[in-house]
Amino acid sequence: MSMRVKTATEGKTKDVAITDVNPENYIVPSNEQHLYHCIIEVRKFDSETGKRLSIPRIQKFGKKGFENGIADAMRKQGYTITILHDPNEYVKQQAEEAAKRTAEQQQAAAEKAAADAKAKEEADAKAKAAEKAALKAEIMAELKAAGVIPAEPVKETKADAKAKAEADAEGKTGAKK
Repeated sequence: MSMRVKTATEGKTKDVAITDVNPENYIVPSNEQHLYHCIIEVRKFDSETGKRLSIPRIQKFGKKGFENGIADAMRKQGYTITILHDPNEYVKQQAEEAAKRTAEQQQAAAEKAAADAKAKEEADAKAKAAEKAALKAEIMAELKAAGVIPAEPVKETKADAKAKAEADAEGKTGAKK
């Protein structure tokens, strides 16, 4: 039985026997990085020739189960276990990436909330200004209707302005008397 492994040259792979697979050249499938990958075997050899009678195999175990008893139970049953991939580093890396994503999402949410608050403040200010303008127009209309303010401003002629100025001047001199 053979298996694809990494070679010393970058990016190259080759087929080798399972007995030649080790943690340095083992290729972990991307969708199985959360599992323990091990070579397990109850080693048996022919006592006459020294030929290997047992066949090693690659077995994958869940992280929690392997750490909480499977490894010990298999060793007690006589298995030799070679760990090809330990998922603890992968799990730690995933947790760090998740924490980083969470922090980025929280920052983005805070920035969005600040932008929303500013937009709401601007909208409130515009609405208040529009309400104030409408109220002013309404009051002006009421005053004009009541006759307090003339409906149309009366244009003074030059003669009216001169007469008014003279009246003011007399009023001032009259106050001194």
